[in-house]
Amino acid sequence: MSSNIKINKFCQHCGLEFIARTTVTKYCCHKCAQRAYKANVRELRLQLSKTDSQIEVKQSKPKQNPDTYFDIKTLDYLTVREAAVLLKCDRRTVYRLIKSGRLPAGNLSIRRIRILKKDIDALFVVQKESIQKTIIPDEELKYTPLKDCYTIGQILKEYKLSQTSLDNLIKRHNIYKFQKGRFVYIPRKLIQPILDKIILNEYRG
Repeated sequence: MSSNIKINKFCQHCGLEFIARTTVTKYCCHKCAQRAYKANVRELRLQLSKTDSQIEVKQSKPKQNPDTYFDIKTLDYLTVREAAVLLKCDRRTVYRLIKSGRLPAGNLSIRRIRILKKDIDALFVVQKESIQKTIIPDEELKYTPLKDCYTIGQILKEYKLSQTSLDNLIKRHNIYKFQKGRFVYIPRKLIQPILDKIILNEYRG
């Protein structure tokens, strides 16, 4: 049985005016109804995702307590997670320190990296000494093996720096750089102490 009702309405999805046959019609066509349904589903999933993430954050907070931090400080050997807690940084920062050779670590097996706490303590002493400027002839730096150098691209990617920030860093500390082929290289021994301070949030320019 067809309806004789004709009501001017605006589509709740596209906003165009149309003639509705019922009082509860919301959309001008089937396609708009489908698109509105999909948009509502996406919005619902987004809200559920936000709710889940908030619950995870609330649940993870009790794990970080002063007792745990104190217990870690009394250990001789630390895992990567424990080292991150002690340094109050992200685990990826600890992995970068190990990869760069700044933080010694022993790999017992898969996911069994152990770090001596005294090496973490020594990390700050080494940084304080190595940050002092040493004069090295440019000619000597120019022939630094490429394996002992960073490319500009490597620094930008690994340490999440912008090109402008890196340029300012090089200029401020007068860091030597040289070009071979298509790439610009910087000796690791010149910039590594500064990069280490940046990832530990200790760099003050």
